[in-house]
Amino acid sequence: MRQKITSYVDLPVGDMVDAYDTSWAAETTEGFSGDENPGKVKDKGVELIKLYHKEVAPKIQPILVEAPLQFSINGQPYSGQIDLAEEVDVDLGWGPSEKRLVIRDTKTTGKTPGEGTYLLNMTGYAISQRQVTGRLEADTVLDYLVALERPKYKEIRMGGPVTDDQIRQFAGIVDEVSATIKAGRFVPNGLINGSCSWCGYKAMCPAHLEQNANY
Repeated sequence: MRQKITSYVDLPVGDMVDAYDTSWAAETTEGFSGDENPGKVKDKGVELIKLYHKEVAPKIQPILVEAPLQFSINGQPYSGQIDLAEEVDVDLGWGPSEKRLVIRDTKTTGKTPGEGTYLLNMTGYAISQRQVTGRLEADTVLDYLVALERPKYKEIRMGGPVTDDQIRQFAGIVDEVSATIKAGRFVPNGLINGSCSWCGYKAMCPAHLEQNANY
């Protein structure tokens, strides 16, 4: 997508698959951390790349790709990265239209996603672009590539700018996390939400090792 900012043309799907193959080889030099068959996982990744190339990439003309962000909310610093953004014309109902950003994020998952997932992340991205551009965003969008037996694509649009209530919730969570870190309390969320199952660091994670030792 980065090269498309100036070329306005998608890369050939073969180039995308080659890049994936190179990354796969580099990131699995010390073995495969998952419990599944690595060959099948790799093949599924190729299917998702082809799906993205066919159904997602053609409809997006990016102006930002992997753009770092940093801002302050309630005095707390927050940093992250906007995966992808495009610019669209928004009819304001009066006068000329206004150009605003649609912020997009690509996710892969093994099951059909529900509405509202990753809303917290998208709220942070929206706040950051407002501070940079001084304008509301047009929308925030999640592009899901779902690795089912027959892979599918699902687009989830939030339906417009993030709301004041969502921003207040975001600010509250940032405050809570900051206070927890300052107090030296680090909750091992992976033990609760199941992310230890795919995390590549579980073999050296004290919380994960302690939990397994107790079983």
